[in-house]
Amino acid sequence: GIQNDTIRSIPLLARQGMIQVASAFSAAVAASVLTQPLDTIKTRIQVGKTGGTKASTSLITAVKNLPSTPGLYKGLLPRIAHMGIWGSVLSAAYEVLKLVSRKDYEF
Repeated sequence: GIQNDTIRSIPLLARQGMIQVASAFSAAVAASVLTQPLDTIKTRIQVGKTGGTKASTSLITAVKNLPSTPGLYKGLLPRIAHMGIWGSVLSAAYEVLKLVSRKDYEF
């Protein structure tokens, strides 16, 4: 129908680029949401670390002193933006290098 004609009217490289950017940001959202709480706990342990405290004791203390679930996700949006942009650039560079390294590619 009309939607398929609209999609086909977009050049192939542009479609691939949009798919790569969407994929990179999807992966960034998933990775950030899953790892942000663990990274927050790790950072709090590192910042609040005192000499002579055992790692297990400091972990229990850090988890006990956490404000709430939303507090674990502080800084999530900048992390998603950073990972999404970095993932897009990395993916695009990989695709370009993959294309130009083909034997049948002409400059």
